Amino acid sequence: MPQTDMPVLRDGWLHLADHPGIAVDSKAWFSWLTQANRFCYWPTTSTFRLTVRKEKRRHAYYWYAYLKHARKLHNAYVGRTEAVTRDRLQRVLVHLMHKIALDRPKAHDGYT
Repeated sequence: MPQTDMPVLRDGWLHLADHPGIAVDSKAWFSWLTQANRFCYWPTTSTFRLTVRKEKRRHAYYWYAYLKHARKLHNAYVGRTEAVTRDRLQRVLVHLMHKIALDRPKAHDGYT
């Protein structure tokens, strides 16, 4: 479960404790991202949740997504603030889900 103080992006809306909500991809969304440092992306179509964090690398800020599965932390680059859209977050989630699927141990078929 995400931390209780972490904003959650779900159903196209960013849910904040002290705000009625912000529509993703809106001007208010990008304005909020410039001030924020993390949030949880939890689409209704998935049981997986991403923690998305802003990190400083090489004198600039970039967003990265993290997904923990089977005690392993997977991460992926999301982009600069202007690239953090609902579509981009969904593509990153799919990428990480494929990464998890590839990391699963192969079943032993008895022939190798």
